[in-house]
Amino acid sequence: MGTLVKVGKEGDLKISWNRDNEEEIEAAKKVFDEKIKAGWSAFKDKGVGTKGDKIKIFDETAERIVLVPRISGGSL
Repeated sequence: MGTLVKVGKEGDLKISWNRDNEEEIEAAKKVFDEKIKAGWSAFKDKGVGTKGDKIKIFDETAERIVLVPRISGGSL
């Protein structure tokens, strides 16, 4: 089982997929690809207390992928 977590100002979204279910994998990959195209970053989680690996291609074997929006700076 894998989980895609999308973190954003409109709230969090979790999409899980069974590695044996092509429809679930395609649904998660679609969200992943849309967000990457929109400039979001994705990280493959390696466990608590560790830094995840940045990825640009959906990995259906990942246990957990976290998507975060582009961060834009502002003036003080």
